[in-house]
Amino acid sequence: MKRLAYWCSIILAAVLFSNSAYADQSFPPSLNSTEILSAGDHSAVLVDRTAGKVGLADLRANKFTVLSDDASPVLDVEVVKQPAKIVLLKKTSRNTISKTVFSYQGAVLSKTEIPLSLMIGDKIKWVAPAGKANERIMLQRLNAFNLYQYPWKKPSVSYDAKVVDNLWEFVSVLDWDFEGYPYLAIKYMASGIMNEVYFAKTVNLYTKKEALFKDFNTDFKFESSGRNTLLFTSNVYDVYEPFPPNVLRPKSTEIQPYYQIINVDKGIKSKVLEGVFADKGDHSGWRTELINNQLFVGDSAEHTWSLYSANGAAIVTNQAWPGNSESKFAGYSAAAGISYFLEYRSGKALIAAYPVH
Repeated sequence: MKRLAYWCSIILAAVLFSNSAYADQSFPPSLNSTEILSAGDHSAVLVDRTAGKVGLADLRANKFTVLSDDASPVLDVEVVKQPAKIVLLKKTSRNTISKTVFSYQGAVLSKTEIPLSLMIGDKIKWVAPAGKANERIMLQRLNAFNLYQYPWKKPSVSYDAKVVDNLWEFVSVLDWDFEGYPYLAIKYMASGIMNEVYFAKTVNLYTKKEALFKDFNTDFKFESSGRNTLLFTSNVYDVYEPFPPNVLRPKSTEIQPYYQIINVDKGIKSKVLEGVFADKGDHSGWRTELINNQLFVGDSAEHTWSLYSANGAAIVTNQAWPGNSESKFAGYSAAAGISYFLEYRSGKALIAAYPVH
């Protein structure tokens, strides 16, 4: 009866991405390809780089605003708190960068073009002005990282991220984050015969202090947060079966450190949250997301979720995961006691609101 009452109390919020690209069954939407960024207490930015779409959801008013849905590749989306704004960077037909700034309500505040020449495969991160420093752009091209600012001609800082490890055939940059100078975090994929693992490196570009971490048995995501790098893992057990005996993968009987913090200046990684996740088949494992400086931790076998602060303190625990884990956490309002999840139904996406018990 409790479960029935819980599901009967569901509040459906806003229907999102209702255009033909999502209704078309030849292009099914994917939770995995959608990144969610918090924009204030009651809004979220949805970024689907695969589909080239960026949208703004008002979680309380049931309104949705399309910020971008054209063919130009999305390069970066950043949400700034002070002053409140959303910055969207896209690649132009001239291989430069278009910058559009929106309010938290989706109104266009400004449009400019940044004459920084891009090549195929380049990735960038926009960095907000801070102190006496103007806005900057970190550009990654293979192993080369270069930090630019106006007039965008020459980099003010450069870093070679190449890693040589004789135990692996290839070690390549897979992902990275740069919130602001001087802290850079890099994720590598090391690959060999029938095996691949992930490394993490943190760098202080000013002091040249760097640390490389290789003790991961599964994939991870990370975010830069001041002097720290927040690192969180996700895993599905049956994805790796069968695999060679020399491949190290998580075991459901062992404690898994799913949230760790790296102090970049000291080069030290600390375990903050860990636990055991059962393997009951049917894509058992765990999933984590960091939104609004809060860590969502979902147990795929038990179909439950919990929420923690960035320092590891529990906010909400042991809640039913909507859709039997087939949904993505989009935000939490402590004042209203409501959690928000992104779901896909009938080829369309929607935000659903659920009371927290």
